[in-house]
Amino acid sequence: MHNWKIVTVAMLLPLAIAGCDRGSQEKTAGPSADTAVVLAADQVGTVATRTVNPTFELTGITAAYQSARVKPQVQARLLANHFAGGEQVAEGQLLVELDPASFEASLAAAKAQLESAQAASTQAVANWKRAEELKPDGFISELDYDQAKASFSSAGAAVSEAEAALQKAQLNLDRTRIVAPFSGRISPPGHAVGDLVGPLSVNPLFELVQLDPMYVDGAVEQGKYNHFVLLRKKLDAEGVDVPELKVSIQLTGGEEYPYSGKFQSWDHSAKAAPGMIVGRTLFPNPDQILLPGQNVIVRGEAIEAVTAVFVPQRAVLQDQQGHYVIAVGDDGVLVRRNIEVGIRDGADWSVYKGLEEGDRVVVRGADRLAPGTRVRIVDDTQ
Repeated sequence: MHNWKIVTVAMLLPLAIAGCDRGSQEKTAGPSADTAVVLAADQVGTVATRTVNPTFELTGITAAYQSARVKPQVQARLLANHFAGGEQVAEGQLLVELDPASFEASLAAAKAQLESAQAASTQAVANWKRAEELKPDGFISELDYDQAKASFSSAGAAVSEAEAALQKAQLNLDRTRIVAPFSGRISPPGHAVGDLVGPLSVNPLFELVQLDPMYVDGAVEQGKYNHFVLLRKKLDAEGVDVPELKVSIQLTGGEEYPYSGKFQSWDHSAKAAPGMIVGRTLFPNPDQILLPGQNVIVRGEAIEAVTAVFVPQRAVLQDQQGHYVIAVGDDGVLVRRNIEVGIRDGADWSVYKGLEEGDRVVVRGADRLAPGTRVRIVDDTQ
């Protein structure tokens, strides 16, 4: 900056000396070509329209579509494991059996208790009906009538309680047979036959992951996320179509994954990594090439091409009013142009409002030039 000031003073000093010899009328005249600031040709660029397929690239990691660490819901001895690690199992397939003996006994006792309650209820109902018939003629005391009514209500409650106990006993017995909650690839057994297992066991009976489809999570800088979300919202409000993305991944070793993915959602919080937001994409995985925890390169490309005017990012300035550029008017005077920026393509930024094809903008040193300055563009050879 100090060198630039020296150059500027050196350029303007001869003009100031020459101005001392002129009349007052000439002193009040506007800027002329002789007073213009000289800009090199490579400091000014012409805005051009081009068609691009916006792309991005970032690192990602694979994650299972769904996973489960299955523990028993009742405590019992393990009788059998019906699977081996690494197998593909189907939803509903029997995987583990626990000793059902104690639960079968509990179920039998619950059935007997229900039958007893039902018999008592039948007697209580008959007594209540008889009491209602005898009371109008005074053949039963108020005390006997109230006792018959209470026995009737109590018997009904006892039947309901016995039915609930029977249902619970049946449920516990059913829980001695553990089946696959969904289709997927299973881990080795977490317990051996004969182990006493239960809800408080440290290790699960098995772990199950669904591999098709498969998620790929990629972290994006919060600044880029904010720009993307706000821009998309603004374009939607203005009725501008935003092209969908075709997402692909590159595997470790440079191999291209044969299937394309579809963006699903952004993470619910920004806590996954400092300064980053995680975006999730869903990929088909019929061959089960992808496994949870793999590192991949995520690439995105717009399905539909975008046609817009582009300017170098270094030409775009920003202040409280927003983004702007310093443009060179047809009369050679610099003017400020407020712009609305869109997608990025390499080192360039698309502009969907504020510039047109053929406009000239300062691409280098714009922050040191004020609007209203007259400039003269010369080649380096001049």
